[in-house]
Amino acid sequence: MRIPSPAICISALLMSGGAAVAAPGDAIGSAVTVVNYVTASLENAGDERQLASGDDVRQQEMIEVDQDSRSEIELNDRTKLALGPGARMLLDKFVYDPDLSGGAIVVNLIKGTFRFITGIAAKPAYVIRTPAASITVRGTIFDVFVINANETWLLLSEGAVEACTESGKCLLHDEPGKIIRITRDDIDTPAKWANLRKRDIDFDDAFPFIVRPPKIDPDPIFSREDIVKMDAEDYPEDPPRETKPTKVKPQKIEYEEPYTPPPRKVKIKREYREHRTYPREAHYEPKRHGRGREILKKGIKAGVAVGVGLGVGYGIAKVLRRKY
Repeated sequence: MRIPSPAICISALLMSGGAAVAAPGDAIGSAVTVVNYVTASLENAGDERQLASGDDVRQQEMIEVDQDSRSEIELNDRTKLALGPGARMLLDKFVYDPDLSGGAIVVNLIKGTFRFITGIAAKPAYVIRTPAASITVRGTIFDVFVINANETWLLLSEGAVEACTESGKCLLHDEPGKIIRITRDDIDTPAKWANLRKRDIDFDDAFPFIVRPPKIDPDPIFSREDIVKMDAEDYPEDPPRETKPTKVKPQKIEYEEPYTPPPRKVKIKREYREHRTYPREAHYEPKRHGRGREILKKGIKAGVAVGVGLGVGYGIAKVLRRKY
């Protein structure tokens, strides 16, 4: 069954004439518990104030909790909110009619951890908004962990919630003790903590009010052991792998007689004789000249002989001529 839209409930309350519609800055509840440093400031006003136990909380105030702090708030219709370390929340809208026991609340959970407990109104309409989802509730108790702008976890303790993503995908969560993971585009089916997909965050950090119950809910339905130690039956994190048969290595055969290895081959080393070298005898080879040179020499000798002969003959002839 789909939970009615809070806009329809708010319109019905306004038409009844008895609804108390809070204006920005009107007191709509009080701080029941404040540990360490918690502030409240009107949206876009800039007038930040430090909260103390018993202080009023107002319409359209931003409640901010320091990293080592926490706070618990109760609204006029007895709706209760617990804020963990580092949480930020905007009290957006509050409509309450005490006579008709009706009401409508819109709360924006920006980051951090929260616990939400619905009030006493017979026909309430609650809308819890996170950066990744819109959660509609009725008569329920649940914890919310806003991890970042794209991911929110919700742990249901009692009742039912309907969560819708920004893309319009909705899921009715009515299984107490289980968690749903919501992103901007998808919602996982309710799962137990042991089977939560992409679970890389410690349980105590995600849901501190399960570990240490707040004063507004001192007797919680589930303890830490109930959530963490639930049997994992929803779905396995990894599908079972097919087991391959293991190969059996053949065993070595043991012989009765001792095994004697074959004789090893011995390499025979070759003996190398010393190689002696003897000096080579000098061999005279006459120089060889060309035939033209020999002919030239003979011609010169012949010419010299002819010249000498002619000179001698001329001298003798001259002497004889003088004598005779």
